[in-house]
Amino acid sequence: MDMYRILLNDVLLNDQVNNDDIKNNITINKQVSEPYKPNKLDKLNRLDHLKSIVTIGNFDGLHVGHIHLLETMNHIANTTNTVNAAKDQRLRRIVITFEPLPTEYFCDKIHKSRLSRLGLLRDKVLLLQQFNLADELVIIKFNAACANLTPDEFIQNYLLLQLNIVHIVVGHDFRFGCNRIGNIDSFAKYKNKISTTIVDQFILLNKRVSSSLIRDLAKHNQLAEIRVYLGRNIQYTSRVVHGNHIGRTLGVPTINLSLGRNQPALWGIYLAYVYIDNIKYNAVASIGKNPTVSHRGVYQLEAHLLDVDLDLYGKIATIEILEFMREELKFNDMQELMLQMQTDLLQARSAFATRI
Repeated sequence: MDMYRILLNDVLLNDQVNNDDIKNNITINKQVSEPYKPNKLDKLNRLDHLKSIVTIGNFDGLHVGHIHLLETMNHIANTTNTVNAAKDQRLRRIVITFEPLPTEYFCDKIHKSRLSRLGLLRDKVLLLQQFNLADELVIIKFNAACANLTPDEFIQNYLLLQLNIVHIVVGHDFRFGCNRIGNIDSFAKYKNKISTTIVDQFILLNKRVSSSLIRDLAKHNQLAEIRVYLGRNIQYTSRVVHGNHIGRTLGVPTINLSLGRNQPALWGIYLAYVYIDNIKYNAVASIGKNPTVSHRGVYQLEAHLLDVDLDLYGKIATIEILEFMREELKFNDMQELMLQMQTDLLQARSAFATRI
């Protein structure tokens, strides 16, 4: 099973990736060219003797329910002292996630459409760093080998042997291992080595907070409600890649983010902020399949930065979705498309002029 580890206080999100890098890094799925450089082994080896507290999950979107679980893990880590190298030191906080997500892997096997994403892998890294929720992110490439692991194989070979786990914190519906036969009871035989904590479902406004709930809200562009359950606006972070350059020929150049096979949860035209190199730009974002100019049926995420024209290829960009403007439309010709884009830009400038 392929396992990749990122030290969250050390990762460089703006590293330039070339073909040699890709050979030694994560291949999230066949079409994704967005690998992370694993941290140097000597850095990880210096940490491996430290005891760890671990949580496992998809963590799509890192919503307020996820944050509650991670804060529980943090509280335990900060109140549980363990002797390391002759001095007291808190437990190392580790988040384990998967790429592709297990549901995506099984959907691919039966040629079924994947669930939409509330965020990308880089967003997990950024948000875990921003809120200081973990020391390390472990990314497991979910494939046949991973899917066939028994609960005991996963616990013994990965949690104990590689991560030196002494405590696990999981949600009430946690399942793992081949055919999802493992649960928190699978740790009972390891009770002398691993303590367990179960975090109950997180209820907000009489609803159980979940990624599924937020995806349903996204289908109807209910952005205000999404902010409540997500705890912030939806954002997508990835590398700027070359698109078809049609926007530039129309006088409205856009940046295109690499999505691989991931489908964003939203669909339409949006008011947005774009963050690149710690600079915030006002923008109009488009999420969809660009039916007027493309017949491939591939999801694309692009944004036009208002009143600037920069060479941003290869940069890491975050697109934060602010307001829904309109649905994605298929126009009869490029002239109709261009007129609508000009209307969108006028509306966006007016909206930003009134934002506080």
